[in-house]
Order: sequence, then structure tokens, then C-alpha cells
Amino acid sequence: MGRLKGLMAKMLRDGDNAGMHLKRRIFDFRRLALLLGMGVVAAIPARASSRKSPYVEIVGQGTVVTKPRQTVHKNGRKFLEFEITLSSARPAADQPSGADRNLKIDTSGRVRVVHDLSCGGGAVDLAVGDHIDIAGEYVQIPRGGDLIHFTHPADGSCGRGGAHPAGFLKKAAAVPTPRPTPRPVSLVPAQPYTGTPAAGPKPFEAILAARQQGASNAELLVRVERDDTVYSLSTFDIQKLRSAGVSGEVIEAMMRSGRAPTPAAPTALPTKP
Repeated sequence: MGRLKGLMAKMLRDGDNAGMHLKRRIFDFRRLALLLGMGVVAAIPARASSRKSPYVEIVGQGTVVTKPRQTVHKNGRKFLEFEITLSSARPAADQPSGADRNLKIDTSGRVRVVHDLSCGGGAVDLAVGDHIDIAGEYVQIPRGGDLIHFTHPADGSCGRGGAHPAGFLKKAAAVPTPRPTPRPVSLVPAQPYTGTPAAGPKPFEAILAARQQGASNAELLVRVERDDTVYSLSTFDIQKLRSAGVSGEVIEAMMRSGRAPTPAAPTALPTKP
């Protein structure tokens, strides 16, 4: 360091001397460059090297929330870029060097996808609302706007093959709509009547009309027991009554109405001794 200071002072003194020969000055600069190359430059603080943002290889599922668009970067490569929300994500089994398996993955906000079309990434026809399956390197950007890239095969089509685990981007298969669970079949279906009734009015239609006009089941029961009419209900008739809200108790009373009670069995007389 002392030799360097002395040489620099000498150069300043020589600079004030208007008669200094140009070759001498060139020689002194060459000596200064030689000293710097011998390690004196180590005394100058080195510029801090840039560090890559935290990252981890993931496999997950998501939903497209912005319209995908093709872009061309400064390096001339084409990309498909859009934003998604991740519904699920997990660290992949194969991880690149330096990956952080404990990195927190955002499954509540938006994540930008940068799909490289020039490095083996296939074109994917996507629209807003589509569900996707994705694998690639998830990068946590300190200033926000996390992204997923390397969503293409690591086949060496760009750069060195195998430099990162292979990824993928594909449209998820449509989830079939589940079929409704069928209702249990009852002895007296509750569906509206769809059969063809016999011609002519039937006695039960008076009870049906009264129910449709607002009569309660209790009032209908009193009427059936009072009138003692033979209704002769068919299955279709019962279906109509059920659909109108007539209770089973009223229907049973109608089926008994107007019929003679079943005679009791005769009691055996005692025999004489």
C-alpha cells in the first residue's frame, strides 16, 4: 500500500511538470495497473453479489383468473403469461439445488405463471375460470407478486438439460356433476297425479275440491265420517288426494266409509251336560 501511495504522489508531481514526456506517464500508469493486479485491489470493498429469491419446486392445482397472453422477452423467447389462484400445492419430490422445502406458498392471493413456449413448453388453450394442473419452480418475490416458471420439460431445448426438474402445465379434466340421490319409493307416491281417470265424476272429488279450497284435514275427517259415502278409491285417486295434501288418516276414513262393519264371530254356546 505504501508503494501505491508513493507512486500516485509521484504521478501528481509529474503532472505539474509541463515538460514530462508522454511515454513516462504511460509507463507509470502501467506500473499502477500492475500493482492493482497484484492484489492491492483487495483493499477496495467488493460489490455485494445479488442473491436469488427463495424458491421451491411444487406440484399443484389452480384456477385461471386473468386472460392468458403471449409475450416476447428481450432474449427473443416467447412466453404464455397469466395469473392464477392456487387451490392446493405441495413440494415436489425432485428439488433443484438450494430449494427451500419449508417455503410458504400463497394459496389465497394471485400467483403469476410464466410458461416458456420457446423451451419445450407446449401451447395450452386456457381461458379465465379454467382449472389447471401445474408443476414448476415457485419463486417468492420479496416485493410481492410470486411466480411459477420452469413449467416445461428439462430436456435441454434451452440452456443445459437437467438444470432444473421437469415441470408441466395442462388444463385439468372437467369434474363431472354428481347425480342426485334418488328418493326412496313409497307405497303411496307423493308426485302429482299423471294418470287418466275414468269418465264421470267421483265422490272423492268433493273432498279433493274442499281441500284445494282450504279445508283442514280435521274438517275433512268430520265430513267423511258424517256423510258415510262409499268412495271406492283407486290408486290414481289416492295419488291425487296425497298431492293435494289430504292426510293418510282422512284417506283411510274414506276407504272405510259407507261399508258395513265386519260382523263379529259368533260366540259358541255352552253344551248341556
